[in-house]
Amino acid sequence: MKKIMIIITLLPILILAFTFRVNASYNYSPFEDAIASAEALIAKKVIDASNLVTQTGDLANVSFGVLSDVFAYQNEIYISDTSKNCVYVLDNEYRYLTTFGIDSGEGSLKSPKGLYVTEDYIYVADSGNYRVAVFDHDYNFSSEILAPDDPTFKQSPSDTQGYDFKPLRIAVNSTGRVYVIADQIFEGIIDFNPDGSFSRYLGANTVTLSVWEAFWLKLTSEEQRQAQGYRLATTFVNLNVDENGYIYSVSSSTENNKVIKKLNYKGTDVLIRNGYVDLSGDIITLEGNVNVPTGSSEFIDIDVNDYGSFSVLDRTRGRIFTYDFEGNLLYVGGQIGNIGGAVNNQSSLFLSPQALCYHDNKILVVDSLNKNLVVLEYTEFANLVNQATQYYYNGDYENAKDRWEEVLVLNTNYYLAYAGIAKAQLREGNFEAAMINAKLGFDDYTYSKAYQPYRYLKLTVILPYVMGFSIAGVIFLIGKSIYKSVKVSKEDEEID
Repeated sequence: MKKIMIIITLLPILILAFTFRVNASYNYSPFEDAIASAEALIAKKVIDASNLVTQTGDLANVSFGVLSDVFAYQNEIYISDTSKNCVYVLDNEYRYLTTFGIDSGEGSLKSPKGLYVTEDYIYVADSGNYRVAVFDHDYNFSSEILAPDDPTFKQSPSDTQGYDFKPLRIAVNSTGRVYVIADQIFEGIIDFNPDGSFSRYLGANTVTLSVWEAFWLKLTSEEQRQAQGYRLATTFVNLNVDENGYIYSVSSSTENNKVIKKLNYKGTDVLIRNGYVDLSGDIITLEGNVNVPTGSSEFIDIDVNDYGSFSVLDRTRGRIFTYDFEGNLLYVGGQIGNIGGAVNNQSSLFLSPQALCYHDNKILVVDSLNKNLVVLEYTEFANLVNQATQYYYNGDYENAKDRWEEVLVLNTNYYLAYAGIAKAQLREGNFEAAMINAKLGFDDYTYSKAYQPYRYLKLTVILPYVMGFSIAGVIFLIGKSIYKSVKVSKEDEEID
């Protein structure tokens, strides 16, 4: 009877432990272990055909199809629907405004994919019509960008050589240059001039070979290599452009730690990678208190904010990984699954997430299978992390330190907070404290930077005493030697 009572008492604890194991938030330690973390993102609203209303509060007569992309610009949100051949426009309170691309004529869309909106135009990757369609902000068709003048592409429907120009994703910089990722194109990102003319290919991925593959390649003949087929570089999956014109791109996970790149105007990857782990999503299969399913992360979208942090969407598990401008993993949110249907449960967010974007201190995600738009809000923990990162990016180290200290109240094993405090203390001249926190945050670089002036200050304090004792010692030894010499001389005189 006693054993039965013990089992009944422990059963709720075991159930709670199992629930935590499945649904708990996590991050990675400097040792690449999974560690529990405070929740970062909570789904606060889900918009679909059942609750999409107009600005007057009436139910909108709209049914979503296969949603492909989402983009927020000022007070409007744009969502492309590949199966319904249109783009929906919502206001900043997620109320329905209009649909465009469904009318006949030049502005008719077919299988639209990516979206990008600037001050002047709305750009749509009109894949089924083999073009980039450009609309003004009254949703009127303005112009189109057709296949590049390059042998890779068919220049007319009658061409038998080359590929059809099927734009998948699109981004536009502040000068009006248009960057396009197209289907079956391995040469890189297609760069168009502001007038729509083809300029070049940008930032092509390189073919990567393992040591074993390179060894066998040396042993095979030309005929054998041709029989094996060509090894093609990994294509880009998605891209975005920051306010400084840098292109943030994501590729297949076969690119290892170069899954995410930050390309300058030359196409050179300049992304900083100083984090504890590679910028490739989930780095291991987790066990123990936190559980993550097996399989590599496959990033499908990326967005970057105005202080250099960026979020990437993983199609494998529906995770959203957010990194800062130095390549540190800030937090992980989201989850594939449809259990229970509660929007505030992280195990019930997505079935097939396709794209994400930032909007008013939130993250929006469209799901092609659920046919909805999910609005994710930051928790107090994530807001503090974001504020600390932004302060540090802008050089306000004192406020950054204050925010990191608040983060540690919510999550005591958040190593980046210790490192962030150490960086602020280093700039304040509090070198000893900086060394302590840098050690707690496993930040060897900051520890080394703090140790150099700390050692110098210690030496400036100790050195005068050392020199004084040394001089006194030398004087003592000299005096002792003189004394002994005099004493010996006197003794010799007495003997004589």
